Amino acid sequence: MSLRGTILGLFFLLFIASGCHSEKKNSIWIYTSLYKDTIADLTPRLAKAFPGVEINWFQAGSEEIAAKVNAELLSGAIQADILISSDRFWYEEMATQGRLHPYAIQNASEIAPEFKHPANFYSTLSIPVMIITYNSDALSVEKAPKNFKDLALPAFANLVSSGSPLSSGTTFATMAALQTRYGWEYFEQLKKNKIIMEGGNSAVIRRVQDKERPIGIVLLENVLRFKDSDARLKVVFPEDGVVIHNNILAITKKASDRKQVEQVAEWLFGQEGQEAMVRSFMYSPKKGFQVPVGAPPLEQITGKAFPFDRAFLESVTQKRNELKEKFTQIMYQ
Repeated sequence: MSLRGTILGLFFLLFIASGCHSEKKNSIWIYTSLYKDTIADLTPRLAKAFPGVEINWFQAGSEEIAAKVNAELLSGAIQADILISSDRFWYEEMATQGRLHPYAIQNASEIAPEFKHPANFYSTLSIPVMIITYNSDALSVEKAPKNFKDLALPAFANLVSSGSPLSSGTTFATMAALQTRYGWEYFEQLKKNKIIMEGGNSAVIRRVQDKERPIGIVLLENVLRFKDSDARLKVVFPEDGVVIHNNILAITKKASDRKQVEQVAEWLFGQEGQEAMVRSFMYSPKKGFQVPVGAPPLEQITGKAFPFDRAFLESVTQKRNELKEKFTQIMYQ
């Protein structure tokens, strides 16, 4: 090949490489415990809102997400840009360790302070609620439990299940709330009643439907998903209070520019993002949004809710591992 041909060939390759580079999308990774149908709802809407951004998802339970992120931090290269999961105590630890990017999300400015970190390290994207459900083919309304404390009564032996506090963030927070109010004696009685505490909320629903354990401690959203297909699933809003949870959104701290990641976070707290949360049967922490289909107004059930204030949050964060160890000792040994 002539020198002129070689030079033209090199220019052609450089042109092609330059064109490929210009078309390459920026990449954002979201690690989340949101359900797959919620991710499927969000994905095309995010693609339309951010056409130059490739949104990647890692979906798993809260504890698995925490383990993956902690492993990435140990390796010195964290992939996650946005974290959305329900273990608020872990986010407190991450904030204390300087692992999160402080950012005051403008679309979250109206959210009540108790649903946000005081230094803007995270905010609550949606509000799940822990309730009791039962299979009406197995129990009448008269024989169904009326509150969480009832579940420790001998009458409910071999009937109850929940997720595992060791794998589910919402179940851990529920366990911590129940332990704070009723002590470890409550869990010792649950153990005597042969409660099953394994898996996540979906596993609880399956056991209720199969009547393996016709009573379940589960998130309201899991029951509402079956409102049109399984009328046997009944909801009990416990008389001793529901447990209010937080699906937390945080931005990870990285050396790279966080502006585009901040814009995605703003979108998730905006109109389309919050409507997607409600379509997934969770409450929006913002005013002006409809309640999930089939759910009562949040204010109607929060009056007697277990406290999830800063004092409870800090107390449980400090003894998080101790609580898990004691729970394991009681339930699994």
